[in-house]
Amino acid sequence: MSRILSRFDWEARSRMVDSDGDGLEGAVVLMSRPSPEGVIASMYVAGPPNVAAGLARWGVQLSRAAGATVTQAFAATGKGQPLREAGMRAVRPWWRMDRGLSDDLPQPSEVAGYALADARTAPLGAWAETFNRTFADHWRFAPRNDEELVDGKTAELCLMAVTVLGNEPIAIALGEVETYPDDPRQQPVGVIGSVGTLPEHRRRGLAGWLVAELTRRLRRAGARTASLYVDGRNATRAFDLYRKLGFEVAFEAEVWEATWP
Repeated sequence: MSRILSRFDWEARSRMVDSDGDGLEGAVVLMSRPSPEGVIASMYVAGPPNVAAGLARWGVQLSRAAGATVTQAFAATGKGQPLREAGMRAVRPWWRMDRGLSDDLPQPSEVAGYALADARTAPLGAWAETFNRTFADHWRFAPRNDEELVDGKTAELCLMAVTVLGNEPIAIALGEVETYPDDPRQQPVGVIGSVGTLPEHRRRGLAGWLVAELTRRLRRAGARTASLYVDGRNATRAFDLYRKLGFEVAFEAEVWEATWP
């Protein structure tokens, strides 16, 4: 996020509301990326409801004027009224699933015919290709590049499953260790993301292997809690796998959207 925001057009794509010189009362940041469905704009809004509603309306209008097909925003379940007032609607549940890392962790189960690699040993340039092929059939897919996925991350926390014969990338799972002030989770938090397997290799245990291995590596890296985010309507029912690995839904949010042809 720091790398992305260093190139961000703050003047054109953000607005701040000053609280009589005492600091910010609210803010909105609008980012966008191309996708097979058109440009998807992601809007991040903060502030009390009356301020957030006005900022959200500005973000929706700007993204539409800039040619977006979809404008998305996230809100905690039951907290989406400012987005509704901006003309958006709730379309999807989005969950954060947590588990502690101090108790017994799931045992990584190797899958015959595959080997484990990380950013030190994985095939060069394979991260973005594997991510894009893996998530192409997912809701609101938008392509990523290697810089976004692994640059600057700890190599041992970027995992990939490859075929034993041919060293072909098949599945990925990425981890980072973060600290969040005033967050009730035990800190630091090991964040797990981009968990996916190529469609023709699914249902073989690869994602479970990678996530279980990643919880152990995150604990060794100092994390005390592991968290991951999942689409509540995920067609592959990834949340069932995460529950088997000890994760439980700890925070419920909704995806809100405004869409145009």
